[in-house]
Amino acid sequence: MKLISYLFSLLLVATLCSCQTSYNVSRGNSQLPKDEATVNLPVSEGIKNNYRDFEKLGYQKGAKISDLTLYSPDGVKFNTSEILAKGKPLLLISGSYTCDISRHNLLDVNALTARYKDKASIYLIYTIDAHPSDVASPYSQTNQVSLAKDNIREHIEAKQAKTYGERKTLAQKWKQQNNILAPVVVDKPTNDFWLAYGQAPNMAYFIEPDGTVFYKQAWFKYVNLDNAIKEWLRSHS
Repeated sequence: MKLISYLFSLLLVATLCSCQTSYNVSRGNSQLPKDEATVNLPVSEGIKNNYRDFEKLGYQKGAKISDLTLYSPDGVKFNTSEILAKGKPLLLISGSYTCDISRHNLLDVNALTARYKDKASIYLIYTIDAHPSDVASPYSQTNQVSLAKDNIREHIEAKQAKTYGERKTLAQKWKQQNNILAPVVVDKPTNDFWLAYGQAPNMAYFIEPDGTVFYKQAWFKYVNLDNAIKEWLRSHS
């Protein structure tokens, strides 16, 4: 009986290690995804508890981020550890073409970019689309297509990207139509950034040069974020 229990324990540990290794390999893969790579379309865990769980997800203040490699729509490499090694803090803000909230915040994002471009590395991360016209939103509790009213009024419409190439095209369109000043990089087909940072449509992270999260927002708020950046810069002047 003891032998059986021992063998079962070994099998359980091996299984857990195998799962963890597989996850790390996916997260640590630094290769440029192929355009034909299929995009995963998960549902956000943040919609639980009547949409109150977004704050609980992702890295929290004081946590160290894991290394992450993404690419711009034209293939320029973005690696968190290499960027942080320059000695400046890193500001990451997420969004998508069909996210009305992130689109309406882009003027404020551009203002932050112009103000802090010499004091921080600033990037926008293109993630899974929030309100695609063909499939359910990743933030829908009813598993139905959810078209934002502002998107309809402003004639913003796009299908959910099914391949990495389609996601790159939407990211480029998003950057050009909104005159985004900061570099835009594209989340992987496996949604590595989105899953690790909080599964919300318009997140913001201010990360210290050693990789520690100094400030996090599940939902971008310009004034609060600006104040947090000022606080960090004052304490490190």
